[in-house]
Amino acid sequence: MKKLALFAFLTGMICLSFAQQSSFSGKIYDGINFYPIEGANIYNATRKNFVFSDEDGNFSIACHLHDTLIISKSIYRQLIVVLDEDLMKKKKEDFLLYYKAILLKEVSVISLNPTYEGFKRDLAKIEIPEIYQKIPGVELTAEDKANAEYDKGPNVFRNTAIAHPISYLYENFSKKAKMKRLYNEMVQYEDRLDELPLKYNKEIVKDLTGLPDEEILTFMMYCHFSYYDLIRWTPMQIINAIKDKYINYEYEKMKQ
Repeated sequence: MKKLALFAFLTGMICLSFAQQSSFSGKIYDGINFYPIEGANIYNATRKNFVFSDEDGNFSIACHLHDTLIISKSIYRQLIVVLDEDLMKKKKEDFLLYYKAILLKEVSVISLNPTYEGFKRDLAKIEIPEIYQKIPGVELTAEDKANAEYDKGPNVFRNTAIAHPISYLYENFSKKAKMKRLYNEMVQYEDRLDELPLKYNKEIVKDLTGLPDEEILTFMMYCHFSYYDLIRWTPMQIINAIKDKYINYEYEKMKQ
C-alpha cells in the first residue's frame, strides 16, 4: 500500500512538472538602431539549455515559470531575464541589447604591412615630408652644444620622432596603434552607455512623433543614429535630430 502511494505521488509530481513546462519566445534587437540581432545566445541558467536567435532576431526556448534567462552576444552587454507570470502570459517579448563598447570614430587605416619588418620595407618607399625637420623639441640644449664642441656626436633629436622615425610612425599610424587609441577613447565613454536607454527610447520617439506602436520600430530603424552621436548629444539635440528625421520620414512616405 505504501509503495502504491509513493508511486502515485511520484507520478503526480512528474505530471505536474511536465504540465508546468512550457516554451518562451522572443525577439532581440539592438537597443539603438533596432536592427534584429542574429546569433545571440539565450541560455536558460535554471535548466542548463540554450538556443540562438535566428537572422530575424527570433528565438524560442523550453522553460518553466521563474526560470532565469541570460541573453548575450560578444559586443553587447548581457541581459538577465527572470520569467515571471507576466512574461509567461505574453509568450513572446522584445528584448533590447546595448553595446558594452563602441567604435567612436571612423578609422582610416593606411594600407601597409601589419608586421614591423614589413612596415619598415613599405615605409622605405614613402617620401618623408619636410615637416619632420620642424618638430618641437629638436633644438639643441646647452649641454648638447657643449658636447658638440668636443665632437662627441650628440643625438640632437633624442626623444623626438626624428631619432627613430620608423618606430615613431609604426607606433602612431599602424592599424594596431590606431585601434589601441580608439579602445582607450571607448573606455572613457563607457559609463555614458548607461544613459542611452534614458536619452533615446521608444517612449520618447512616440511622444515626439505620435506614430502608432507598430510603426515606431520602422521609424527608429530609419533614424539609424550612431552610438557615438547619441552619447555626445544632449537630450535637446536628440529631440531635434528625431524631429528632423521625422520630417524626412513623412516626406518620403508621401512620395511612395
